[in-house]
Amino acid sequence: MEPSPSPSSFLSPLQKRLLTMIFERAAESASQALSTWLGQVVHMNVSEIDDVELVDAAELLGPSDSLVAACGMRLEGQLNGEILLVFEDSAGLALADMLLRNPLGTSMEWGELEQSAACETANIVGCALLNSLASHLPKLPGTVPSEESEPLVPSPPTFRHEFAGSLLQFALMDQAVASERVLVARSQFTSDGKALRWSLLFVPGADTLGALATALSSDQHA
Repeated sequence: MEPSPSPSSFLSPLQKRLLTMIFERAAESASQALSTWLGQVVHMNVSEIDDVELVDAAELLGPSDSLVAACGMRLEGQLNGEILLVFEDSAGLALADMLLRNPLGTSMEWGELEQSAACETANIVGCALLNSLASHLPKLPGTVPSEESEPLVPSPPTFRHEFAGSLLQFALMDQAVASERVLVARSQFTSDGKALRWSLLFVPGADTLGALATALSSDQHA
């Protein structure tokens, strides 16, 4: 028998496994889009979907005082929350050099062109991920039934350059108002067998958490 979630947990272990499988399918689509965009094979790997204590979430991106670059995309409607594509500083600038066809090490700071390159990468990854999620997520309660899943359209990416702890605190604010635990889906990237110093976080809004739990419970018994 599947154990019930603890009172402090949003999803049961089975619900987390179901959600992980859905995100793994979406990550395959995002990997294909990203590989086409960059002209080299890049894999997006789902590394964690879990709810954690708010105090522990501050370290999801490494030391809270480490400087990171991030492109955030807000989601509204059927699935609300935020997608964050986060780079360690030097890794993000290396990506910008590659996309701008500059020798590695040319970009030393986040100018307009470097920010644009990072945000367009986030847009490609995020849209591919969301289109797949729209196809594979169970219908959330309160949404209008339709024969075809509509794409989930995010806001244009916005660039941020700040400490990792501050970035996460802002992203998790909506969930933190409702609970001392937060649910985060995290993915990492590899190319040629080497880990890239990027990560992608999907942070559902507080309203989406309950809808996800209900939809996944219904999907188990479908």
